[in-house]
Amino acid sequence: MKKILLGSTAMVAAASLTSVAHAAQGIQLGLGGYYQGAAGLILSQDDDTGEPGNHTRNVVFRQDVEVHFKGETTLDNGLTVGARIEMEGQQSDDQIDEVWAYFKGGWGQVRFGDDDEAYEQLGYLIPSASNGLFGVDSPHIEFANSKVGGASALQTNTTVMKLTGDATKILYFSPTFAGFNFAVSFAPDRRGEDTYSYWSGPGGTTSSQDTGQIQNVFAAALNFTHDFNGTKLVAGVGAGEGQWENTLGGQDDTSWTVRGHLIVSFSGFTIGGAGSYQANYRNTTATDDVDKWVAGGGVTYNWDAWTVGLAYSHGSYEFASEDNVDTLDIVEFTGRYDLAPGIDLEAMAGYHQYINDANSDGDDHTWEMGVGFNIGF
Repeated sequence: MKKILLGSTAMVAAASLTSVAHAAQGIQLGLGGYYQGAAGLILSQDDDTGEPGNHTRNVVFRQDVEVHFKGETTLDNGLTVGARIEMEGQQSDDQIDEVWAYFKGGWGQVRFGDDDEAYEQLGYLIPSASNGLFGVDSPHIEFANSKVGGASALQTNTTVMKLTGDATKILYFSPTFAGFNFAVSFAPDRRGEDTYSYWSGPGGTTSSQDTGQIQNVFAAALNFTHDFNGTKLVAGVGAGEGQWENTLGGQDDTSWTVRGHLIVSFSGFTIGGAGSYQANYRNTTATDDVDKWVAGGGVTYNWDAWTVGLAYSHGSYEFASEDNVDTLDIVEFTGRYDLAPGIDLEAMAGYHQYINDANSDGDDHTWEMGVGFNIGF
C-alpha cells in the first residue's frame, strides 16, 4: 500500500510539474564532480620512538572523489532556481558532503542547505600551481605524518578555519558593484548538518547544551576584484562568530575567526598570500581559551599548458593551554600540466617541520614528493 500511495503521489506531482513546464521547463538534472588520485613518496622522515613518523610507510597512494548532482532553471519572471548535491565517491561516514538549494536574480543569490560559511565562500587560498590536489594551504591530499595539537592528526595548514563546517545554514551573496561583492551567512547549530525534516534525524538539533558544539554562528565576507590594465588584484576579508553551547572552567563562551587574502596576477605570474586567526577554537580538552593562526604566501608562473609554483605556510596552534603551542611549517614546490580543460597532471616536492612544544620527541621533519592527476567532470 505504501508503494501505491507513493506512486500515486509521484504521478500527481509529475502532472503538476508538466502543467508548469510550459512556463519554466522544470529542472533538468546534470552530473559533475571530480576524481583526484596521487602517489606519494616519503624521502626522509624522523622516526624516533614516539614521533609521528614512527613505523609509517614510505610509499602511499591517495584518492579523493566526489560526484555532484546539480540542476537549475530560470522562470518566466527571471528568477533562477536550482539545487546541488555533492556525494563522496568513496565510502565515508559523511557520504553526502554538501547539499543546498538556491534562488538567484539580479538582486543576488540566497542559498539554503549544508554548505560553507560566508568567509570560506569568498576566500582565496595561498597561491599554488596545483588545482587543489597539493599545496601548503588546505590541499585535498597530503602524505606527511605531522600531528599538530598532540592527539589531533592534522597533517597540513589551512587559512579556512571553520566554525560550523557544512552545518545547515542560510547564505546571501550580493551582486558585484564596482568590483565589490559580499556574502553573509547564519547557522543556528553546528550539529545541523545532515538533519532530516524531523528532530530525531542524524545530528538532531533540539539541545542547546551539547559539549563541543557551537551555535548561532554569523559570518560575513567582502571581496574586491579589479583589472588594472592587465594587472588583476583580488583582496578580501571575512569573519565569523559563534557561542559554545557548553564551556569548561575558565573558558570564554565565544569563538570567532577572521581571515584575509591579497592576490596579484600579471604577465603569467600570480603572487599573494592569505592568513587566518581563530580564538577559543576548542572546548573539549582545554582548560582555558586556546587560539590558532595560519599565514603564508606563494608565487606561481603560467606559460602555455604549464604552471609552476612555490609556497610557504606557518601554523601556530595552542593546545590544552595558551602556554603549550605547537607549530607546523610547510614549504612546497608544485607543478601542473593541463592536458585538456578540467584534466591535468600534477607534481609536488615539499618539506614539513612540526614542533611539539610539550614533547621534543614528538617533533617531525619530513621531506616528501608526489605525483597525481585531476579529472573534472
